[in-house]
Amino acid sequence: MRPLVAAVATAVALLGAACGSSPSNDPPAPTSAESATATTAGARASAACAAGAQAPPNKVTGAPLDTLLRVAAKARGHRAPLILALHFAGGTGAQMEQATRYTPEAARSGFVVAYPTASENNFWSIDGDLAKLRQTLDAVERVACIDPRRVYVSGISNGGFMATVLACRMADRIAAAALFAPGVNGIGECSPSRPISVLEVHGTSDPIVPYAAIPGFVAAWAKRDGCSSDSTAQRRSARVTIFRWPGCRGGAQVEHLRLTRGKHIELLPQLRAAGVNPARTAWTFLNAHRLPAS
Repeated sequence: MRPLVAAVATAVALLGAACGSSPSNDPPAPTSAESATATTAGARASAACAAGAQAPPNKVTGAPLDTLLRVAAKARGHRAPLILALHFAGGTGAQMEQATRYTPEAARSGFVVAYPTASENNFWSIDGDLAKLRQTLDAVERVACIDPRRVYVSGISNGGFMATVLACRMADRIAAAALFAPGVNGIGECSPSRPISVLEVHGTSDPIVPYAAIPGFVAAWAKRDGCSSDSTAQRRSARVTIFRWPGCRGGAQVEHLRLTRGKHIELLPQLRAAGVNPARTAWTFLNAHRLPAS
């Protein structure tokens, strides 16, 4: 966990921290270069979805963000779910893979994981990375066989902040989100185009994103999704309690897992010590959700 400690130390220092319309109703005709690119992308996607397809390269070609791609054997040759996993401040996609252990869970459960690295000093920002994350998702869907109704986002700390931004602004492409100790300040406008399911996991002794901010953050999401204002609580163990907000619109779910005495840097190993597998918990939640059929 040394890289995670160093990376989140960086987070402490950083925490202070329109489209025109065409006069014609018809879209402009694509150029020959654009048509060729689309044809090539379509051929790649078709090959990735073929029976017996091999795993694509471990790096996503054509993505603006340096992105590791893990396609489990069970996820090949058919449309598979995808988790876009966003690292902590100062971290990398490789460190996110090590910290979360999503890759072995993907091998067990049959989903794909993409681990991008933020473009600006390894720190996620809306101005620097929102558009690049959209384009990176496009690139992943070109090289791997992804079910577009089962694209999920998960993030830790600064990555949890950015995952929240994606849930707020890309609800047309993100089916659900799992957030671990997310930064909750500076998210800006949050008006998802539909109710979107969110799991938030936090420790009560977090010194970087204090727990006092979390009940309001989760309750605001429940209100956004049209859920009941009153949550139910289920105590799983001496340290683990799950809160749920029933009655959300569109079948959405809002859940909060509270780890008593849980901290920030240590959250994932502390969850494991308390009998909670973070990757499996997140996947179990995410896997229950799909984008509405168009």
